Amino acid sequence: MKNNFIKVKSDVSLVRDMSSDAIVNQNKSEFDKFNNLSKIKYKEKQEFNQVKTDLSEVKQELKELKELLKSIVQNWIINISR
Repeated sequence: MKNNFIKVKSDVSLVRDMSSDAIVNQNKSEFDKFNNLSKIKYKEKQEFNQVKTDLSEVKQELKELKELLKSIVQNWIINISR
């Protein structure tokens, strides 16, 4: 089976595989850069999602602390007014 490629006008490192109609990058170093960038972006997105989760948990804990403080203050007021 012979590969039948034609060059893509927009980029010299890209060709179209005529048997599958796929665009293929023939520049290995550019392909590697793209893969590395994709991995970095994926990791950044995971880290961002973890920060969002952590922030949500902190907000919930602050809410619980606020309610606890309100309860303590209300009990304190009740006890000193007796």
